[in-house]
Amino acid sequence: MRFWPPFHTYSLDIISSFPNKLVFRAPKYVRLRMTVDHLELNENPGSCLTHYNHDTSLWECYHSPCTAGHHRLFIWLLDSERDDPWATAVRFDVYVEQIIESLYYPITTNIFNALRCQLITPINGILSRESLPPDIIIRVPCVRDVQLQIDEKTLVIGDSLPNDIYRLKIPPSIPDHVRNFVLMGLCFDNMYYSILITYKIE
Repeated sequence: MRFWPPFHTYSLDIISSFPNKLVFRAPKYVRLRMTVDHLELNENPGSCLTHYNHDTSLWECYHSPCTAGHHRLFIWLLDSERDDPWATAVRFDVYVEQIIESLYYPITTNIFNALRCQLITPINGILSRESLPPDIIIRVPCVRDVQLQIDEKTLVIGDSLPNDIYRLKIPPSIPDHVRNFVLMGLCFDNMYYSILITYKIE
């Protein structure tokens, strides 16, 4: 484990340091994000997901490795009250002996983390077109609308629920050419939608 100055400056607190789930407490104006590297050249480091759990007020960072070996988990920090870029806060060095089960998390953007989004379901980032889930549920503060783009002709408007939660109903069948679902949010201070999450369709 290695620490950088932002970890101490912003008084991050490590609640859990299990390799597949790191949990942190941070000040309200702090945003966190995790990236993963594999120390072996050309090895897939796997996928990761960082979201803010509004029920516990904690940041949860998940990692699902694809291959065994040495991995480095980097936690990045953003001060939402300043114009500074994301900065490295802490690194965890993990050795994975054996892959028992690998999960591909959805691809999330920096905006997803900057808005303190919480992905409720589905957590699996690869959706089967033969058995699509009925909906995507996400908690997104500070937006006035959430949409799911299925293709250039199909757009699903999110149903607004209490506590900044949105439900986006997935059609039971989708065209064969669709390869991705793209979930977007419209911030209060913006004229354009921003990409939050991308799911792969297989």
